[in-house]
Amino acid sequence: MKKTYLFAILLFVTLLTVSCTRPASESDRHTDSIFPTAMNATPEPMPLTPLEEYIALVESYIDGASFQQMDESRTKQVSDMLMGHYDIIGRTAGDGMDYYLAVRRKDAPVYDDFSSIDIGYFSEAGVKNEVLQIGYYDKDIDSNILYELEGYDLLELPFGNKNLDCFCFSESKSSDEYANQTFILAFTQNGRDRLDFIRKNAGLSLYSANSPRIEFYYQDKDTINFYSSPYSCFINISGNELEEISSLFSSSEGIDNVKSRQDAWKYLHEEDSSIRSTGARLHIDGKQYEFMGNSNSAGYIMSTMDEQGFIALEYNEAVYSFVMDKIKNVMEIDYGSFDAQWFKIPLKSASIDFPESVEQADGSYTTDLRSQTVNTPEKLNALSKLMNRAINSEEIYGFSGCPYIASIKFTREDGEILRVFIATDSCDSMTYDGRIGFEYGKQSDMAEIFDEAMADRLLN
Repeated sequence: MKKTYLFAILLFVTLLTVSCTRPASESDRHTDSIFPTAMNATPEPMPLTPLEEYIALVESYIDGASFQQMDESRTKQVSDMLMGHYDIIGRTAGDGMDYYLAVRRKDAPVYDDFSSIDIGYFSEAGVKNEVLQIGYYDKDIDSNILYELEGYDLLELPFGNKNLDCFCFSESKSSDEYANQTFILAFTQNGRDRLDFIRKNAGLSLYSANSPRIEFYYQDKDTINFYSSPYSCFINISGNELEEISSLFSSSEGIDNVKSRQDAWKYLHEEDSSIRSTGARLHIDGKQYEFMGNSNSAGYIMSTMDEQGFIALEYNEAVYSFVMDKIKNVMEIDYGSFDAQWFKIPLKSASIDFPESVEQADGSYTTDLRSQTVNTPEKLNALSKLMNRAINSEEIYGFSGCPYIASIKFTREDGEILRVFIATDSCDSMTYDGRIGFEYGKQSDMAEIFDEAMADRLLN
């Protein structure tokens, strides 16, 4: 038997209790005859239970789907796998959009040695699908497996993850079998935040592996709620646009004697040492085109393919402009605007929002958002030097997997504004405009400038 992964969920979510509302009796519905006007009054609607609220919330995010209650014959298998300890509600809209809610029965066993929930998957020879295991860790941190569900995936724990009260499942499917990505995202708060972001920015689309598309990194106050690094956004390319792009590519100028990614960067730095990746890419027919440039140099494209790796470095200002314009039309940001001299003009102010984890007396953690604005010449000069050195150094490829969730807003004396996002773990790195990664030096140096918001990061 091979355990593929196992996790104990340690988030701290307030427990919501599933309750059943008693239907009003006839005596509840009508007042005494001495109040005749009340006899024709419309009864107040019954309040939704927490479970009904969750169902309504999830299904409101899945456009064009009409969910119906499943027949009991379809929910029996889940009930049996859970040993009859749960009442099962099945909901279906067809096209693979089926889900099951399991609510623990009052007569189900109670485990006095329960410490925390234990959920994971395992696979073994002869078993077609991974098997979902549900259990708990006891006071000695030993795992106790209670239920095994083959052919099902966990979607969410609707009422919190500190107990065994409620689970939401779907039938296991490969990723390309889901007719609607929105279906999966709708079950979690993280997924719903992502859907809200895409709907808020008309023109964005969900990822589609086989569709021609523009991809670009992006961060703002919305994305850091559901993704801690620069978030990959997508804009689908229509058939007519694809024909236009193909025509534009015919005029590309290939750069000779460039055989690798390292060769490409060497060539670009010799042409203009301030050229950086823009954070934008184009995906067509299995090829990825990465756009390189800055406010003074536009048009360089590095192409790669999964099977072959690096293919070529070429120059095509028309294709470059097409992609930059598409992004700007959707997000109102110029992705070709990197300026290595941005911090040469004096700053007027700099404001930080830094989320700091604070340990509580019971060992749990809460997040304290600490804000600070600096506007003294001494601190602003130190900050300008720190940032100028960072953006004129080599960029970080891949962002190093750090949580870039603290934002800094820089305002120059000429009114220009720039946002960067710095890591809140031990990384000394940041993202310029939420799309290009750099290391800025020591975190303690940043903390000396923002000495209130980052007080816990100061060296003693």
